[in-house]
Amino acid sequence: MMQFFLIMKYSIFYKNMFNKNKEKKNVIPNSVRNPLEIANRCRNKFGMTATTFCVIAISLASIFILAQCGNSVLDNDPIPYPSFDYTSVVCIARITENSADWSLCIMDSIGNNMRKIVELTTNCSKPVRSRSGDKLLFSRYTFDYKYELYSVNTDGSNLTLIDRSDFYCGNPDWSPDDKYIVYVRGVDHYWNSSDLVLYNTSEKTHKTLNVIGDVKHNPKFSPNGKQILYCAEIKADTIYMHSHRNHHIYKIDVNGKNNKLIIKEASAPLWSPQGDKIVYYTTGIDGSSQISVANADGSGQKQLTTSVSPGWWDTGFPRDGNGNPKWTPDGQKIVYVSHENEKSEIFIMDVDGSNKIRLTKAEVHDQDPEITPNGQYILYTSRRLDNTDCGIAIMTLDGKNQRILSKIGIYPIACK
Repeated sequence: MMQFFLIMKYSIFYKNMFNKNKEKKNVIPNSVRNPLEIANRCRNKFGMTATTFCVIAISLASIFILAQCGNSVLDNDPIPYPSFDYTSVVCIARITENSADWSLCIMDSIGNNMRKIVELTTNCSKPVRSRSGDKLLFSRYTFDYKYELYSVNTDGSNLTLIDRSDFYCGNPDWSPDDKYIVYVRGVDHYWNSSDLVLYNTSEKTHKTLNVIGDVKHNPKFSPNGKQILYCAEIKADTIYMHSHRNHHIYKIDVNGKNNKLIIKEASAPLWSPQGDKIVYYTTGIDGSSQISVANADGSGQKQLTTSVSPGWWDTGFPRDGNGNPKWTPDGQKIVYVSHENEKSEIFIMDVDGSNKIRLTKAEVHDQDPEITPNGQYILYTSRRLDNTDCGIAIMTLDGKNQRILSKIGIYPIACK
């Protein structure tokens, strides 16, 4: 009985110590991590036979193995954030003469030699780059009134039709290993319902995920590829159209299990590169979009921004606020768009909302920031007074060395 009591007492004590330090993200001393050292402490303090000593050592070793296996998958095994020296910039642009159609285009990293990647037109929506940096997803609406979702290499090869539907299909995201694609497929023309579909790129198979909610959108893979965040519309008592109060954020395992609500009245979630936090939209005054952050399980929710545009006419649409947040690769800062000076401009802040710094002073508007994979630059869409159309600009992460890469194009992405 005495052996059993000692094993249980010290197993529970040290496991609790391990979990408490894990939550604080502290480093546990090696002397506490080592089961033999713990057993030795028991032996020295209470005195015991060699047999008792061995029993406690083996038991504690088992406890530590189980404790470490119980760590959050988001903390221990995220796929490394893709970091590469990009050689090209992808965007969509009206490049065809005498045409208002959008095309998927690419140019070199200094803005030269813009050209179409494919001859197909594209919707006015942002292409999605694979984690490897050399593949893209884009959607289009055809002349025969069909919605299509495609993947293609950045050099124009391997154009693949992923889905074709009478109703919407798009809003995709790549898994970290580029083996899967999750996207939204509409169920009817009136957006009463939509599905989340998981596509296997090697087997060319589609699987509809059984998830909570009627109208689902904005699916995002976790950095380790094991979970998906998404939004679902709800009924809310708001007078403003397109309010974030009309949505909840949910999380589900890729295998379709553990579907649960994690954040209420919020939308557009985006994982941090390390997978431990989520940045998302919430609603501020006059229905404005504001930026909030939470832990990956939905706890620790905190609104980071509150400012709104000084110019506003209540036409039923919300007042302009803050949005389009993007994580820096180290997960320490967030680049975002703010209307606090009425025009949309690009800012940066710390992950706790402190140290907000204005990076651009817009002539007309600056928006759609995209941080390059090496974390050194911000690509963005900029409209200038001397240009009748939007163009692609670039600056360093601290807002210096701003310059125009192209006088046409929106939604820039750094690619290989």
